[in-house]
Amino acid sequence: MTLDRGRQAASTMFALSAMLLLSGFNCLNGAHAATKVDDSKGPVFLKEPTNRIDFSNSTGAVVECSATGNPPPEMIWIRSDGTAVGEVPGLRQILSNGNLVFPPFRAEDYRQDVHAQVYACMAKNQFGSVISRDVNVRAVVNQYYEAQVYDVFVIKGNTALFKCQIPSFVADHVEIIEWVTTDGQTYGLDDSFDGKYMVLPSGELHIREVGPEDGYKSYQCRTKHRLTGETRLSATKGRLVITEPIGSKAPTFPSDEN
Repeated sequence: MTLDRGRQAASTMFALSAMLLLSGFNCLNGAHAATKVDDSKGPVFLKEPTNRIDFSNSTGAVVECSATGNPPPEMIWIRSDGTAVGEVPGLRQILSNGNLVFPPFRAEDYRQDVHAQVYACMAKNQFGSVISRDVNVRAVVNQYYEAQVYDVFVIKGNTALFKCQIPSFVADHVEIIEWVTTDGQTYGLDDSFDGKYMVLPSGELHIREVGPEDGYKSYQCRTKHRLTGETRLSATKGRLVITEPIGSKAPTFPSDEN
């Protein structure tokens, strides 16, 4: 009788242990399944392209776009009307990492539908999609230009202002970085020489209290193309034409001459 009760108790304990073990497996499976669901997510941008991309045909450009998600999202470039962008051999490439590439190209290969276009980057997976801000892409065909500096007429003791004349067709992409003189002096945007020589934010060279010594040298501006990085001196040099103030001689009276 005692033996039967012991067997019955052991059997009950075994059944309880099996149930607990099975319950544990179920919990683990449930937690694992829940974890899998929690890990799944729609795309989120890691790097979103900027709103404007200007570049020279001599340099090309890379527009970066990347996103994360689970599963990893597919990266697609689209136009402003929502249609997908494809590759154009030698002019436009789409890399596997999501970047949009515009290789350098010849002037005669310029295409408005490629090089003057509004693009957007889209990342999508089964849980959703995200679209970047509009990216205004503009390629500029590199053109030769010459900056000009002309003579400035000024009265002795007054202020003179030299201007660097840049052709309008490149003015948006060219900046004045410094002025140089024939005696070897350079004046940059961040320089101030006792307040006499100063380059204004607009690029003009400001010279205070002009004296005869300022008329013995010539002045040139140096420009830089923002897209290519090329720098060059102006094709012409300007000089100061200094005149004496009117009435600088003390007045005389007839009685003084007698």
